[in-house]
Amino acid sequence: MEVGRWPTAARADEHALVLQARGIRSVVAPVAGASGNQHQLIVPLEDAERARDELRRFTGENRGWPPRPVVSPPVTMGVGAALVYVALMVIAFAAARQGSYGVDWVSAGSADAGLIRNGEWWRVVTALSLHGDVVHLSGNLLFGAVFGVMLAQSAGAGSAWLTFVVAGSIGNGVNAWWQPPSHLAIGASTGVFGMLGAQVACDWMRRGRTHYHRMRRWAPMIMGLALLAWFGGSGGRQADPGTVTNTLRDVSGAQRVDVTAHVFGFCAGLGIGALLAQRMAARLEAPRVQRVLTAAAIGLVVLAWMLAVR
Repeated sequence: MEVGRWPTAARADEHALVLQARGIRSVVAPVAGASGNQHQLIVPLEDAERARDELRRFTGENRGWPPRPVVSPPVTMGVGAALVYVALMVIAFAAARQGSYGVDWVSAGSADAGLIRNGEWWRVVTALSLHGDVVHLSGNLLFGAVFGVMLAQSAGAGSAWLTFVVAGSIGNGVNAWWQPPSHLAIGASTGVFGMLGAQVACDWMRRGRTHYHRMRRWAPMIMGLALLAWFGGSGGRQADPGTVTNTLRDVSGAQRVDVTAHVFGFCAGLGIGALLAQRMAARLEAPRVQRVLTAAAIGLVVLAWMLAVR
């Protein structure tokens, strides 16, 4: 007796597998119907009622499966904040290049591991706004703007750029203790990879609250690690202390990739992103709170530079 009919063989086979798991024999057979070729599921007459019951239960239990992805509206678009980031980085680069106000900006603000260990903590912040050359600057402008917009849409612009400053500072600080005291570094990439880490953590944790397939759950983490490995090996600048004096040309003249700073920044971002993804953190999305967080990010950078050039 026929207990069901489906438009594709795959769907019929799926239901036949359900019956097989319940110990009911069945056969899938093609049949011509009014709406075209279909596939019917046939079982022994004595099993027909039980088969129909099993199929009804299967259909009821799987109604609405797989779940549709939950698409949350962006907290903010984040484009305006990203443009401000680009403008400030260009201004800082020009100021350092020209030695504006008679200040050697690179000497005052680079992440000098020895000086950081001796208490000049502000260097972990100021180093984020210094770059060795136009290529170095361009890469961090591009990826910083992209990751900043992504994180701003997930957690708000204020959260995104405070994450940039905090994760980048943590990455530079840990790196200063990891590297020898002679280590010097500049560049926004530590903060940029911090934002990437935060975005990865936000996506990973939010997917964990839905019934995603395991691969889809881990996709953000896999993609984030891939981006870190691909771009993290070429996006930062570590200056050779043996050739560095107090000029921008010397800092950019012996450039190596500061991979460990990228990794530490990314890991710091993972931790911050995990906090941003908590349900209680939803209150941070209020516009007023986001403005406060933005002011905190700018204020921290301004304070660091005031200490650096005092």
